[in-house]
Amino acid sequence: MALWGNNDAVGSTGTVSLNYSTGVVTGSATTFGQTGAAQEGDVIRFGDRAGTYFGDAVIISIASTTSLTIGSTAGLSGAAIASTSFTVSQLPKYTILDNTYSETRASGTTTLTVLNTATSAVAAGGTTLIPVTSTEGVIVGDSLQGPTFASTRISAVGLTTLGGPQLTIASAIGAGATVSSGAGLTVTRQVDGYDAYVYGVNSGGTDTAQNTSYALTHAGWVGVTTYIDTDGNLRVKSETLVAMSGIQTGNVPAYPPA
Repeated sequence: MALWGNNDAVGSTGTVSLNYSTGVVTGSATTFGQTGAAQEGDVIRFGDRAGTYFGDAVIISIASTTSLTIGSTAGLSGAAIASTSFTVSQLPKYTILDNTYSETRASGTTTLTVLNTATSAVAAGGTTLIPVTSTEGVIVGDSLQGPTFASTRISAVGLTTLGGPQLTIASAIGAGATVSSGAGLTVTRQVDGYDAYVYGVNSGGTDTAQNTSYALTHAGWVGVTTYIDTDGNLRVKSETLVAMSGIQTGNVPAYPPA
């Protein structure tokens, strides 16, 4: 099993859910093991970098096109992964156990509880209002995921007409849909501007990044860390993990990040 490959855009159709206890990933409309799709030794990356990202894990076995097993959850945030988008990469596997790039370091996670109001109110514009017991510490821009909807950004934090706290999310769960009373909702936020991610970068990416904060020395597999310094400025550090050309890119986010 190679330590890395040259493909950062292995086929990744469908959605996945993870059983943290067993390491089993169950897919819906996935193509695990088929030509051009996830194989043993590849890295599965859970979630959406534009929404909620759960981290990376190495695939150690594939049982069927809809079932595979990961070797460790050490590189994951610990938040529930259910009906979640994913990508597959041949990035260097050793980075997953490197705390620098672990989502356990990059993310802050908390859980909220739904109030005794089971039916969500769908507002104009396709947003959904979700009453919860408390919104303490939650801010606009945090990511929210629940048992009946995928991760989405919180667009407003406020009060319902009954005086209780509520969250507004940008995507509609559906008119008349229910979020069970007492259900747990996961809220995730990047902490202190810190973020670390391994990118597959081809020559086009290095050319685009020239004369920007994301400029690189080499194409290849590159670890990029960003954070906010004490003066409130964005800082970017890059580490060439494997200098190589010809990496097949296409996964989101592209490099340099927008």
